[in-house]
Amino acid sequence: MEEKSHFASPVRSSDEEILNEHELISSQTLFTELFGSITGISAVINKNRQIVFANNDFLEMLGLKTLEPILGKRFGEVVSCIHSEKETSGCGTSEACKYCGAVNAIIESQLTRQKVVKETSISSVINGQTMSWDLNISSTPITLAFQVFYVLSIQDIGNEKKLNALERIFFHDLLNTASGLNGLLTLLKMGDYPDEAPELIARSEEASQDIINEIMLYRQLRAAEKGDIVVNIEPVSSLGILKSAVDRISSHEAGKNKNIIIAEHSADIEFHTDKILLQRVIINLLKNALEATPYGGVVTTEIEVAGDKIMFRVKNAGVMSHDVQMQIFHRSFSTKDKGRGVGAYSIRLLTETYLKGKVSFVSNESVGTIFTVEFNIQESDS
Repeated sequence: MEEKSHFASPVRSSDEEILNEHELISSQTLFTELFGSITGISAVINKNRQIVFANNDFLEMLGLKTLEPILGKRFGEVVSCIHSEKETSGCGTSEACKYCGAVNAIIESQLTRQKVVKETSISSVINGQTMSWDLNISSTPITLAFQVFYVLSIQDIGNEKKLNALERIFFHDLLNTASGLNGLLTLLKMGDYPDEAPELIARSEEASQDIINEIMLYRQLRAAEKGDIVVNIEPVSSLGILKSAVDRISSHEAGKNKNIIIAEHSADIEFHTDKILLQRVIINLLKNALEATPYGGVVTTEIEVAGDKIMFRVKNAGVMSHDVQMQIFHRSFSTKDKGRGVGAYSIRLLTETYLKGKVSFVSNESVGTIFTVEFNIQESDS
């Protein structure tokens, strides 16, 4: 069977070769003693990017006591990267791997015979939980017994990336909304427009609610990442929850001078789900679509029921570039300063981990960009 790859070499060493390489490294007493004393997560890989040795910190990261379960595997495979199983040749061979810092660091160090350091974001599903890893990866060539290997060192920079993302997104949106509220309150205080006072008060209430919603969103996202969310299943109206989400996002900064259309054929059924989480997912879908839509543009949304499935769709006319499509669900990835990637990441996290649904999208010249969240009605009702 011909091995296939969209990026890195699909070639793998045989089990016998892997064992021989592991034994060779194990026999290098000075190296193994130094390697074992290193503080940090590190492994040794061969020319085919397969693990042949690792330190205790690496094993502890994976919850392992011995190397045996991961011997011969590639890094993306041992951390259950969502792209590592897309091709039969494994980690490094899918289309998305072109944008992976880990694979690129290894390949570049192989070509240059120099240490290479790159950042990468890896999405994993472990025990049914979606996880996002933000890492610094270094690949350093070493020669042992006249054979070249590569020391792969991993540094978790997730907290740093998360804080940067929150500062960039949360405080930007919060300050914009707070500034708007301050302006409205100033107009009310001056009293120059008494006839418009009721409208100014209503807009002030909307702005204050937006501030509360933004705070709740990021508190919810942090709780979701920690697994602290309690899902509250209750009966909801599909069209009711969509209309509520549209009303809430229409007054947001992203919705100014833009239109949201709910398709007339949208299905209205009662099904069971967590109302707050689903509404947050739909709001984020709408917000992302609005941010990608120019002034005067239109975002379309619809609900479809097919058999035991219910699907919420949000469409805008823009088309995402190929590299954006490959990375859109990564937590720290952003297409611009406001960081739309965090919104997409939270959509997947909440939908797939807590609402037990699926997220998908298409983005091309013929249809624009359409995001779909899909749920099994029967499972929701159980």
